[in-house]
Amino acid sequence: MLFMNKLIEGEFFRSVPQNIKYCWGWIWDRVDFYCGLIARIIFAHLCRTDNNKVFFMTQESAFTCNPKYIYKDLHNRFPNIDVVWRTDKKRDDGFPYDVKTVRYNSFDYFKEIFTAKIIVANSFIYLGLPFFLKKDQVLIQTWHGSLGLKKHSKEVIKDNNSKKRIRALIYTGKRTDYLIVNSQLESKSLGETYWIDTKQLMFGHPRNDILFDSKSEIRRIVKNKLFYKRNIDNNIKIVMYAPTFRDHTKDYDCYKINYDLLVSSLSEKFGGEWCVLERYHPAFSNKRNEMKFFSDYKCTVIDVTDYPDMQELISITDVAITDYSSWIFDFLLTRKPGFIFATDIEEYCKKDRGFYYPISETPFLISSSNEELNQNIFSFDYATYNRKVEKFLQDKGCVEDGHAAQRVVDLIVDLLNGNEINDVKRNCAL
Repeated sequence: MLFMNKLIEGEFFRSVPQNIKYCWGWIWDRVDFYCGLIARIIFAHLCRTDNNKVFFMTQESAFTCNPKYIYKDLHNRFPNIDVVWRTDKKRDDGFPYDVKTVRYNSFDYFKEIFTAKIIVANSFIYLGLPFFLKKDQVLIQTWHGSLGLKKHSKEVIKDNNSKKRIRALIYTGKRTDYLIVNSQLESKSLGETYWIDTKQLMFGHPRNDILFDSKSEIRRIVKNKLFYKRNIDNNIKIVMYAPTFRDHTKDYDCYKINYDLLVSSLSEKFGGEWCVLERYHPAFSNKRNEMKFFSDYKCTVIDVTDYPDMQELISITDVAITDYSSWIFDFLLTRKPGFIFATDIEEYCKKDRGFYYPISETPFLISSSNEELNQNIFSFDYATYNRKVEKFLQDKGCVEDGHAAQRVVDLIVDLLNGNEINDVKRNCAL
């Protein structure tokens, strides 16, 4: 392909009409694409499946989300099972020193994924260079959402890479062997989109195990490490603001929270001193300089967008604020106060994703302005909030209980031992 690029840029092609150059380039792009695909298909069949290997991958290519917590339980209970992780960053990006990593789309990446018996993913797996898993391999999909509002069917994905993403999701859905879900709501929403005929296992989400009482010591360690690294006093309380992305908007006013007013209201309502953690969606990583609104505020605001594990941040947060992001529906498992700050609800429904259920059905007080957010903080009532949380979890059929990782690891070990799980929806025992 490099040779052809040099040829196209040569003296002969400078006199060729632009449309002919375009067609010539397109033809060679297709040739390169299909030659690569054929080569990977042949390579896959030359690789023997290792019945003791598990391959982990996340949409962030980082040590995070459900795969992280599945790995930790797997490593603790069955350390002799070989594990490989996909990454596109350096090894020091949160991965344990003893975890083998391979760079995304590298030769080693394809070698490891084609030899793994189990592949565990939290998003689509066919978004990069296309390839196909073999029949004797098993794909476990954990997804990365939860009880969230946002729709994610192909009809509502409308960004610049929508065709590529939809195609990747369709391929991933058809190839998935087991889909891990945490509620009747998620079972329905995912089952009606890309995992229509996939076996569903209602185990809960492994990443949420850290939010339960049995993991209090882990939360204490996480908090001490983060507070020490960020120079935060141990007595400071945390409010985290983490909004979702918009497929269309170029106006960032919807993210503008008056942090001074917010911190003052929280201190007056709940007592103590407060610090703001701000975390933008990864889709906005290249626009963060345009979205810095806190430079003139007096309160302490710390950008944690690059912190690899959202669940660890959730576990140490005292008050949560978002717009339509699903992370707050993990946070509500802590029963701590959560608020929705959304200035563009109607526009978001029309131009972006839309909702699976009315936002008014959530347990959270909804604010469309800084003044309203301030009022909602002062009017917050724990008893009312807890009743709404319990009703919400019951209505959505949530099965989270802090033992999801254990169930998924039991599934992995069963599969490595050659035991197929045949029941379509194996519910966890509560």
